[in-house]
Amino acid sequence: MRYAQVYFLFLVSLGMVGCETTPKVDNPVLGPPPPRLKSALKQQKLKHAEIASRANDRKNILEGDFEDSENPFETPVITASTTSAESAVEDTEDILSDSTVVAMVNGTPLFVSDVIGVYNFQLKQAEQRMPPEEYQKLRRALVKRDLKGHVERQLLIHEMKSTLKKEQLDQLQEVLETAFEEERIPELQKGLGVNSPQEVEAKLNEQGRSLYSERELFLKQQSAIQFMAVKAKATSKFSREEVLARYKANIKDYEVPSKVRWQRIRITYAKHGGKDQAVGLLDEVIHKLQAGEEFGVLAKKYSDGTRAEKNGQWGWTRRGSLAEPEIEEALFTLPIGQTSQVFETSTSFQIVKVNDRKEAGHIPFADVQGKLEQSMINEARMKATKEILEELHAKAVIETMFDLDEDDVNSTNSAGP
Repeated sequence: MRYAQVYFLFLVSLGMVGCETTPKVDNPVLGPPPPRLKSALKQQKLKHAEIASRANDRKNILEGDFEDSENPFETPVITASTTSAESAVEDTEDILSDSTVVAMVNGTPLFVSDVIGVYNFQLKQAEQRMPPEEYQKLRRALVKRDLKGHVERQLLIHEMKSTLKKEQLDQLQEVLETAFEEERIPELQKGLGVNSPQEVEAKLNEQGRSLYSERELFLKQQSAIQFMAVKAKATSKFSREEVLARYKANIKDYEVPSKVRWQRIRITYAKHGGKDQAVGLLDEVIHKLQAGEEFGVLAKKYSDGTRAEKNGQWGWTRRGSLAEPEIEEALFTLPIGQTSQVFETSTSFQIVKVNDRKEAGHIPFADVQGKLEQSMINEARMKATKEILEELHAKAVIETMFDLDEDDVNSTNSAGP
């Protein structure tokens, strides 16, 4: 099982943790308050503004103050008269460099590179074919989309480090490093189509990645996942009675409507010169059916429409899906294997035969028990995960450049507990 040994050893490690292992400090979760993010962002903006201002000054000296060009593909020149420290800040506000701090989680900074570093290869390709402003919008959108998950992972890692002893953290690190070597690297080799770690490194380098960066990402992700799996303590098994109760409470979800498999011979008026002319062909078909000729053979020879090539056969058809009520009623009432009377519609003569039918009912409990129980386990895990994250959010100091989703917890720019 994937990373199974990681989970087992980590579970054993946590089993050794008691209240006495929690660091004895005034505030073991938060520690010292982090520096205000707004101050850090202000410094970043001023730095960007200074760089942008110097760049614009150099551009003005080289290009001069020109009139707007009639060429729609030419970038307008920004002149000295239109630049200032304030406008430079606005112009560079959307520029997110890899070193830009986008969040502080319990005193630990999250940089742009932490959030979107995994997209380096795709971003480099996008940068080559996108205008600079669109490229920056793309980076910003990726950061906003993925920031929540990185904040939550950092919360879990902080809690883990505050809860476990150093020797337990060292043990977990060792186990995860082994898992990376024995499982993750072979996965990368298979995914990249190579045969050795050296070839993996070369391929990753082409994409702006490395085995080191993959290792660091793996360790962070798996540490958070394993810690959450144990800390959440979600139900991992439900009794038959519990699953059956869920099945009965949602019985409508397992309803199965009646359906029928059938064949049809259809003689259209238009194709045979009108209704009167079609009657002659219909009589011929009826005589052959009465003589015992096979329905499918006659459908292939006489029926109109694409289904003729398939001996007039139709797959499972649910009640209520046919346009002709009389024909549908016959399909759901005729004995299986029996041929119907002739139905006269506004455009054709039709004869149908019922090949098989399943009455309305419900999917048996035995057929869905396993899948239903797994969905209940997943629900329990999601609920426990949400509760743990809410608890961690409530006692954390989190400041972000972007607002997290409203349902994350109200303390996005939080105070302590």
